[in-house]
Amino acid sequence: METRFYIADDDLSIQRILESIIEKHHLGFVIGTATDGKSTVNEVASLQPDIVLVDLLMPHIDGIGVVSMLNKSKCNSSFIMISQVDSSDMIAAAYEKGIEFFINKPINVVEVVSVIKNVKEKHSLTKMLYSFESAVKIMRGNEPVPSKSEGQDYLKANIRKVLANLGISGEAGYQDLVEMLYLLISRSPHPSLYTSSPKMSEAYELLKNHYQHSGSLINTGTIEQRIRRTIKSALNNLAHRGLEDYHDDIFIRYSSLLFEFSEVRREMDYLKGKQKSSGKISVRKFVDGIQILLADESAS
Repeated sequence: METRFYIADDDLSIQRILESIIEKHHLGFVIGTATDGKSTVNEVASLQPDIVLVDLLMPHIDGIGVVSMLNKSKCNSSFIMISQVDSSDMIAAAYEKGIEFFINKPINVVEVVSVIKNVKEKHSLTKMLYSFESAVKIMRGNEPVPSKSEGQDYLKANIRKVLANLGISGEAGYQDLVEMLYLLISRSPHPSLYTSSPKMSEAYELLKNHYQHSGSLINTGTIEQRIRRTIKSALNNLAHRGLEDYHDDIFIRYSSLLFEFSEVRREMDYLKGKQKSSGKISVRKFVDGIQILLADESAS
């Protein structure tokens, strides 16, 4: 079944551009559009599209309000925010309300296609795993259950494999990321499914407590600093990879899944000497993105 899209943006030209990209790249089809938040809430609740592309700044109800209201109504759509706003507080608020990814204005075709493909992948995966979860349990009823240590080793090996693709295995915060991701995934009621992470402050506290139980005393500030530096190195490595081959599979997949694509472009321009400042990172987006990658690999 083709993916069904709904586009909400008060700029009709943006609507047409996005619809054209979706059709031209065979990503699915658009089942509805709106230019204000109130109409979006009503129509999306009724149509139940797979993916909603929603502008951050719209009349009546803004994009964050739209997503918040639809999630409260148990809408099963996935959301992509369209924005030309770079306020970190507003972006953080959007992620808290359930936004999957951001597409930055002005519209970049490569970014739109990459983001939509990642969200499609996650949306399809989540539906599939929830649908067949009971059947899988029945089918595996007679199989031996792996020990706790075997499960830990398998999960951590998969985490390390994904991080290795980013070239950060030698960074100071590498082990912090491995342990944090393991703790976040393990505490999920459905470890094989992607579930949005808690606030990063809670994740740092979770990791600090984990270290304390192991006899290591490290404060959350140190943990956060090491993790941020490591993710920054990942961004730098990925930008180098994109400069070498813009069509590299890992670059295409990771650049919008783990980072804002605009920040990857900024980092590339910085490396080429075209920008005075380097790209920025979001720890929350990176951590959520890694979990999506892991959920995808566990299902394949």
